[in-house]
Amino acid sequence: MEKAGIPSVTICTDRFIETSNSMAAMWGASGYPVIFTPHPIAGLSEEQLRSHADEIFDTVVTILTGR
Repeated sequence: MEKAGIPSVTICTDRFIETSNSMAAMWGASGYPVIFTPHPIAGLSEEQLRSHADEIFDTVVTILTGR
């Protein structure tokens, strides 16, 4: 999406910090924005997932809008 000029961000759990950085570097996108949320998320209730989403919402908007 970024190559097409559309801002994007990756969201994953903190267990994948090293993996996401390595993948970005492999694709020539070092420094690509990745937002991490605590691992694990499998098995969380909808309310718990919403809480995680609420915690990162402002960061997502900032990255996508450049503000």
